[in-house]
Amino acid sequence: MLMSHSIPSYQHQTQNGAAVSNGSRYSPLGLEVLADRLLLLSNFYLNADEEAPLDVAELGHLHWLLTSYYNGSEYSVHDILRELTPDCADLVLRGIVYGTPVNTSQLFIKRATSSGVCCIFNYRRPSYSQYPGQRERDDAEMAALPRVVFESNSILNGIQFVLQDTHHDDYTLSYFTNTAFRLIIFPQEDYATVQSNKHGEILVDHNTIVEIPVQPKFFDSSAAVRGVTPKVRRCYFPEEGRKLLNQSYYSLDECILLCRINSMLQHCGCASSPMAGTALNVSYCSLLDLPCLMKWRSVWYGFTEYPYVEQDEEAAEDASSMTQCPLCLPSCDGVNFEISNNVAPLRRSFNSSGYGHGLLKDLNNDRPLSIIKLFFKLRFAQSTQMDMVGDWIVLLS
Repeated sequence: MLMSHSIPSYQHQTQNGAAVSNGSRYSPLGLEVLADRLLLLSNFYLNADEEAPLDVAELGHLHWLLTSYYNGSEYSVHDILRELTPDCADLVLRGIVYGTPVNTSQLFIKRATSSGVCCIFNYRRPSYSQYPGQRERDDAEMAALPRVVFESNSILNGIQFVLQDTHHDDYTLSYFTNTAFRLIIFPQEDYATVQSNKHGEILVDHNTIVEIPVQPKFFDSSAAVRGVTPKVRRCYFPEEGRKLLNQSYYSLDECILLCRINSMLQHCGCASSPMAGTALNVSYCSLLDLPCLMKWRSVWYGFTEYPYVEQDEEAAEDASSMTQCPLCLPSCDGVNFEISNNVAPLRRSFNSSGYGHGLLKDLNNDRPLSIIKLFFKLRFAQSTQMDMVGDWIVLLS
């Protein structure tokens, strides 16, 4: 349930994009613009901040460039970004699981998400590539990964990973001005992102050791609660949630995800990759759809500053309804995780030969390092139950 963040870098874009730019007048700066627009298209789902107005002619040229590279067929932003991103072995160098060193290249998979292209640990969600063949390969790769069960609450027997950033010459394009690693904790079968803020997102600074105690809290509901409508009890039982979404898995994040996809389809006739892969038989947005998606985002997040002067009542009602997903409710049974972190500085190696012992042996600080440690906080977990206090007759009495 760990995700470390990595995104495309210009060095990789220049190498892989050389074939794209052959015969065209696009320079490395043009590739920079292309990467920026592709990231905007894929990350747009969670970023509510305003963007500069888009040049429609520029989008047309970039769209033509990608279409030409793929011989006139549609291109997958999801797969392009994943190919441009460094491999997980370059980001997660080493690891220890319950005191035993592990090969991190056999534990992490690389997936494009609405938070960027990430290396994901202990993931069990099917692939969301728009190509059926790629989905099969992704699912086979995930099935071959070992399952790690969190069993220990000792920091000495927990899970540790060494993260190393890209080289300073390998410039990385990002929405954020900081250079920290992004660490996101989420359920194994959920879409890899934070929407409801129910779990945790942690920024891991360079040259730090970050201890992350995890405290689960189990909750369930009694049979008496089932007699109350979901609207009143404000939650769904598993079978109710699965029926609502018409799929085998339900969570609040999953519901919000599908709600936003449906909203995109309603306004623009397509959904932004890669989260569109969670819903089959949908049209995927291209660079040409970005202007429409920008308008959709202003409606979704309610950017209208003066709704009371809106003349079109139907449009005003639509704008207000798109700012929330009223049918999406938490689960009545499940587990929540409280995440905290303790941060300590990581001393630099004394010489170019690197550190002399431990997990960092023979590594140096030519590229920024960080260590993350995950473990259970306590030897026990809290459990709560929602029950009926009294029915309407008791209240009337």
